[in-house]
Amino acid sequence: MNKPVRRAVESVPETLFTAREYLRMHDAGAFNDMNVELVRGELRKMMSGGFSHGEMTARLITKLITAYSSTDRRLAVHLMIGIGPLTIRGADIAVVLPDVPSRGPVPPDRVVLIVEIAVTTLGTDLGEKQTEYAEAGVPDYWVADVGASVMHVMRSPEGDRYAERSVVPFDQPLAVPGTSATITVA
Repeated sequence: MNKPVRRAVESVPETLFTAREYLRMHDAGAFNDMNVELVRGELRKMMSGGFSHGEMTARLITKLITAYSSTDRRLAVHLMIGIGPLTIRGADIAVVLPDVPSRGPVPPDRVVLIVEIAVTTLGTDLGEKQTEYAEAGVPDYWVADVGASVMHVMRSPEGDRYAERSVVPFDQPLAVPGTSATITVA
């Protein structure tokens, strides 16, 4: 007579990547054909932005270059930001202090402003990314909500959130941190 067979359930230990391991993979070319962030030890593939994402990135970087032209601040697109030992985020646009390292992720204490362009990522940008950037002490964080034509502006990090939050329509002036300049996105 046949007896029922019990299958043993295999337990697979959770494996998290460290920032150091991520950077080794990055430097070895493991991510050459894709955009990948490290989020709390997990690799997350990011979709490439469409035309509206690229157009907004170009528009904002042009305006920010002009606003920061008389300062020593440096600007970059698609910059790696080292949030901690298990997280490296890719910022759409970042304004940094002049002494950032030329290789590897930028430490958050060298960041002046991060701008994320939200076409399909608004929930992530206003959720977990906002929390991570606040906890890391990034002083100013903007999210360009392309669909609603507004900029979510967050300043003064306190713990895991920003004390100052406002929503600025694209056609209204927006104060550029660390300068006397304002820009309009539209």
